[in-house]
Amino acid sequence: METKVTIETVPYEVLERILSNTCITVEDVVNCSLTCKYLNGVCQRNSLWRSKFLFQYPYTHRQIYSKERKDWKTQYIAQYRCKKKLVQCILALSRTFVWSMYHDYEWPDIPRRALALYQDLFSQALGDANNHYVLDDCHNILNSGNPCMELTLKYYADKLHRHTYERLVIGMKWEEFLEREDCYEKGLLWVVVGLRPIPKMCSEAGVLTSLDKLTEETLGHIKETYPDNPLSSKTYSKEDLACTVSSQWRGEYCVQILHAVHHVLKHKSGFRINNSLSESEPDHYCIDYVLQHRKGSSKLLLAIQLCVARRLGVFAVLHRNLSDHVLATWKLYYNGQDGTSGYVDNCDLCKKDLAMLVVEEWQQGELVDAKGMCQAILQQVVFLTECWLKGERWQAGEPVLYDLLDEETYNQPIRLLFTAWQHVEHWKMSRLYHYMNQLLRVTGSKHTQGKILHLSILLRINSKLTLVKLLQFRRQMGQPPNTMRDLLRMLASVDKRARTRVMELKTLLSSGLASHSSLNPLSSVPWPHGWPGGEMVQKRRVDRKSWQVQFAVGEVLEQRGGDLCVVYDWDSMCVESEDTLVLMGETGLAYGTDQPFYRVLTDGGSARYLAQENLRHAHHPLHIKNPLIGRYFTAFIYPFYLPNPQKAYEYPEDANIREQNALTLKLKFATSN
Repeated sequence: METKVTIETVPYEVLERILSNTCITVEDVVNCSLTCKYLNGVCQRNSLWRSKFLFQYPYTHRQIYSKERKDWKTQYIAQYRCKKKLVQCILALSRTFVWSMYHDYEWPDIPRRALALYQDLFSQALGDANNHYVLDDCHNILNSGNPCMELTLKYYADKLHRHTYERLVIGMKWEEFLEREDCYEKGLLWVVVGLRPIPKMCSEAGVLTSLDKLTEETLGHIKETYPDNPLSSKTYSKEDLACTVSSQWRGEYCVQILHAVHHVLKHKSGFRINNSLSESEPDHYCIDYVLQHRKGSSKLLLAIQLCVARRLGVFAVLHRNLSDHVLATWKLYYNGQDGTSGYVDNCDLCKKDLAMLVVEEWQQGELVDAKGMCQAILQQVVFLTECWLKGERWQAGEPVLYDLLDEETYNQPIRLLFTAWQHVEHWKMSRLYHYMNQLLRVTGSKHTQGKILHLSILLRINSKLTLVKLLQFRRQMGQPPNTMRDLLRMLASVDKRARTRVMELKTLLSSGLASHSSLNPLSSVPWPHGWPGGEMVQKRRVDRKSWQVQFAVGEVLEQRGGDLCVVYDWDSMCVESEDTLVLMGETGLAYGTDQPFYRVLTDGGSARYLAQENLRHAHHPLHIKNPLIGRYFTAFIYPFYLPNPQKAYEYPEDANIREQNALTLKLKFATSN
């Protein structure tokens, strides 16, 4: 007689394995537990909830609860209940640091003392896990849902994640690395953590697995090419492939192994050198990206060869040329068991490659330890980032920054630096500021510290403390300040507004954000510092000039040349100087400056000020990739962007214009097609 197959006949372990899959959400598990008593028993298992907790909050689990026995369902519920409050508190940043059309109130970056308020936000509910929870949930916000939705929430979650990541992860990883200063692998892994101020955890297990795989491929190549090598007659397990602190082979065998490693990386696996900074991130200076995409910095590829060689029993170190240039060449220096040592030259295939030829002759260099390797890689990143910023050009054909990052320009009056950021791409300089902070952590250089202080002024990451540090630095360098009186006056004004807004944010966080959803960002909380005119000025289309404004905030347009952009502000006539128009390429206008002008975010990542005659509706509107898009808009719903509450309050009449234009364009394009 055949037995009837039911859900009760399936073992708990099988069902748990199915429910533990990452595609099954916690909501699915809860719904499954309500179906029958048997499934309810499966869904109550502690091991199942641990897997769900580990997937949703990996950093919290690894740093706080990994060695403790917990009721994981209760712990998950405690973390989950904090999410609604965290979302409201993140959006409070948008409400507090609201942007207006007045230059004095533009805030490119949020003060660190404002972000520091989130360090104790959930201390009563979660205790020591507060910062780890913020890190995990910000990561979940940034990597979940539709990439075109919740843009404002993701923009400010990214700000909070970067601050927490810098404070919690980078510092901790650096301290761990210093305890094992001779470990090149740890240095390479820290470079990943230091260079990427983004919500992406470095997978150490993935890096080690890739290095093990390269080691196994090298072993296979040695058995084919060098049958007399001692490694050819031995079988190694993964436990045997560990980094060595002294050579196990004679010098001639060390050379064979190093040549085999080079051949596998360069000629068999196809790793290629890329010493230029990419437009998005310097990923080719991160070992996990290099191992995956097989291209990266020449220094990094050499360090990878070193890690593989050490796993095969060859004690080798990095030597750099005596040249002080950041792009100076490196070589591997080996020490054999029999006392022989020397540098490893390029193979015959590389000598034939013209791209690999080095113009200057190699001189015996000096040792590069693991800390020095980090320093050299970060120096190269900062150097190339500065070159990238200086060399970039607008359509007008003039460099954006000229020599803004040179020491001579740093000594000029700070008043010029205060207005300079309007004409550059702020997010790129913010990235350079982050890289310099990591370089300062490694080197402690006064030169780097001076650049960071001046970039702090330029990016308005400033306060009286920044001014004091800048004055002390200049006195130490023998450079007395010239325009300190004006600088004191400007910074005192900025510092006063910053303190006021931080206090307003603190009040919002402590009051429970009951009035968070109000469209008017000033409705319930008074602004002691006062806006011009007492309130935020709303731009309305009531005067004759405003009737000529064809486009609305949130519309996706095409620039002259076909590039996409989105409007985030408009003026009924030009309010910028002639120098700004020249810098933006807005010269030779048919209607002059007596026409509407628009501030737009471009698809290339910049912000521009363009005349109405050089803009038109886009035939195929798309989501624009710009780091500042979430500051003004909350979602992209074809064919336009929806402004966030603050921007919608500033432009109350643009919603009707935006919808009318969208309907007209749909009918027009449908007819033409």
